[in-house]
Amino acid sequence: MQALYQLSATDAAPDDVVDEFHLHRMREAGPAAVADKALFEEIVRGACGDRAALNRMIGESLSENWSLERMDRVLVAVLNAGAWELLGRVETPARVVIAEYVDVARGFFDKREPAFVNGVLDRLARTLRSGEFGEEPEASEAMDIRNSAPTAGKAGPEA
Repeated sequence: MQALYQLSATDAAPDDVVDEFHLHRMREAGPAAVADKALFEEIVRGACGDRAALNRMIGESLSENWSLERMDRVLVAVLNAGAWELLGRVETPARVVIAEYVDVARGFFDKREPAFVNGVLDRLARTLRSGEFGEEPEASEAMDIRNSAPTAGKAGPEA
């Protein structure tokens, strides 16, 4: 989340932020961080690959009285990473992705934000991965969301 927050607050390129984290922050964190290096890179590059499409999908999953512009940047970073994992890491069950990002939200927030993350990612997952929930997509727009969303493995602003 720190890398995604940094990217949202600066004009840095995803590769530069990934390199910075590898050179400084992950080295300080020890061996556990090294084991997650590939996943870290995949999430950061994926969530930044087409932030506009992710933000649009997240925005469509919000209730009418919410917008991304009203949200804390860390909360938006959590939602972007979770949305990307729902799209880009289909081998991970949607419910696992949701639970992981609710836990991440708990690490940053102590109020209603974790429940908010749960609700938004659940709505998004039920659209993107309706088969995992035994449901049909709620609207024909579900296919439009999948077609306009970033794909796994693409990185950088040109993705």
